Amino acid sequence: MKIIKKLFYGVAYLSLFSKLLAFNIGIAPTGFYTSLDKNETHEIMVTNNTMEPMRVEISVEKDEGWEKYDMGEMMKIYPKNLTLKPNGSRSVRFAVRGAKDLPEGEYKTKLIFRELPGKPKDDSKEVKGETGQEVAVEFELLTEIHVAAYGLKGQRKIGAQLTGSEIKKDTNGNKKLVANFDLRGNSGLAVVGDIEYLDGGKKRLLKEEVKLGITTREPKTKIESDLVNIPKGSKYIRVNFKDKSGLKLGSRELPL
Repeated sequence: MKIIKKLFYGVAYLSLFSKLLAFNIGIAPTGFYTSLDKNETHEIMVTNNTMEPMRVEISVEKDEGWEKYDMGEMMKIYPKNLTLKPNGSRSVRFAVRGAKDLPEGEYKTKLIFRELPGKPKDDSKEVKGETGQEVAVEFELLTEIHVAAYGLKGQRKIGAQLTGSEIKKDTNGNKKLVANFDLRGNSGLAVVGDIEYLDGGKKRLLKEEVKLGITTREPKTKIESDLVNIPKGSKYIRVNFKDKSGLKLGSRELPL
């Protein structure tokens, strides 16, 4: 049992790390948007990017902030488990069925593609057990990919107002734009920013349009977005926030 725990911890840690890299599994497209007014089926192609056979489990999970508007129970997945040949691909079908009495609005669920442990390999690592004897513990680098699926029942209705914004800095000096909103309506915001970087004299150094993120449907909601294209000499940032529909949400000028 203790050996199993050590094996599990090794797999779990590396799996979390590889969520960002996702190098063993490829998927396309990376999510979908569906109508909940009618029955629709969507396909996602899953590819084994390795030279070894692979098993992949597909499931759904409620996304944080969308628990009340989860559409996972409206979805059937086939197949839920794949066996892929080296460099092989197979499609997964997601059949979505929205109920007739479902309230209008936007819904979401998280699709999870999880690589399952394979057969034991010869390159195990020897570690000291509690008795002092060496035991073989094998660590597998497993990929787990999370993507979003959205659905819309009826018409998307949006009302929102920017209530605050700030720049957060981490210990490495990286900067993140945070914006808070009061949300009305039946959908999350797909926030776009018209961003201007300014020098100390408020002269524009760069202007760009950036997709900042999608909020939840909670009345008090926010987005956080990394600022990765800051020109040298920038002292201020000016942002005009809007929804993807064009609805203006507010503007802020902040020191960098």
